[in-house]
Amino acid sequence: MNIKTTLCAAAFCLSSASAFAVPNLGDILGDSSYSGYTDTGYESAVLTDDSNTNDDITAFLFLEFAGFKDNNNFGIYDFSYDGSGNLVVGDMLELFAGSQSPSTGFGTTDTSVHFDLLAGTATNASAGDVRNIGRNFGFYLNNTVDNDGFTWYSHSANNSDGFDHMLMFDTADNAVSGLSGSDVVLAFEDLCETDCGNDSDFNDMVIGISDVMPVPEPGTLALLGLGLAGLGAARRRQKS
Repeated sequence: MNIKTTLCAAAFCLSSASAFAVPNLGDILGDSSYSGYTDTGYESAVLTDDSNTNDDITAFLFLEFAGFKDNNNFGIYDFSYDGSGNLVVGDMLELFAGSQSPSTGFGTTDTSVHFDLLAGTATNASAGDVRNIGRNFGFYLNNTVDNDGFTWYSHSANNSDGFDHMLMFDTADNAVSGLSGSDVVLAFEDLCETDCGNDSDFNDMVIGISDVMPVPEPGTLALLGLGLAGLGAARRRQKS
């Protein structure tokens, strides 16, 4: 196996793209000025301003183009890994109910979340709800009413259909105005992969989050290390 083959294998392992064409943010928002933002493939975010014992983020609900929108709910969740490397979902904190969606088109409804980093808690400032969530967290979309109920996690391996129901866009450069200073934008598909009419347009709920950054999962980092190790081995074989 030559170096080129090793690189291709590593790239294949790291890719989170599905078989269908993943829309860019411009496709989702219906505005080509955002087309430069593409899915990072990451599944969680981490606070970027956590030098003190307290931190805050703001979540912006931009739009919902979904038949289930009034019953779709969005939030964040804590997670950990068991001894076998499987992700375990912990506490979940709702940030938006679908009924809070902007009334027409692209609008903004926002809520703040306060983190107590010593206590390991997150508080929805509007509702006052408190959950045990640390500085690194995932995102979910759930619905207990429509389509027999569902919960879709940003960690796709934990979804019942194995489908990646959330795209994450890194918008921290603020190169295009209109996203209220969001550092990441999340776009959800609320229908299951098969037998549910999944259209993979990812505009069923679109959320912006400030003061966070997307982070790769430990498994992704391990694969990257494996790919680099393979590259190094290939180079050594070429020299010998």
